[in-house]
Amino acid sequence: MNFSEFTKPELDKITENANFTEEEGRIFKLLSRNFSQKEIAVRICMSQRTLERRIKCIKSKVKRCL
Repeated sequence: MNFSEFTKPELDKITENANFTEEEGRIFKLLSRNFSQKEIAVRICMSQRTLERRIKCIKSKVKRCL
């Protein structure tokens, strides 16, 4: 699932309905801007493994919104 392919209205709908935590919201926003996982991990000071777990949770929440 490539979040950067969603349109602005789709991203807004997902953000409103997915019940993201604050951290998940930041990660989702960066993913939708096509940042790599490595770039995101460095930017928010998180290990890549923790980031992978957060992304898995984000994807699950997004699937429920679509």
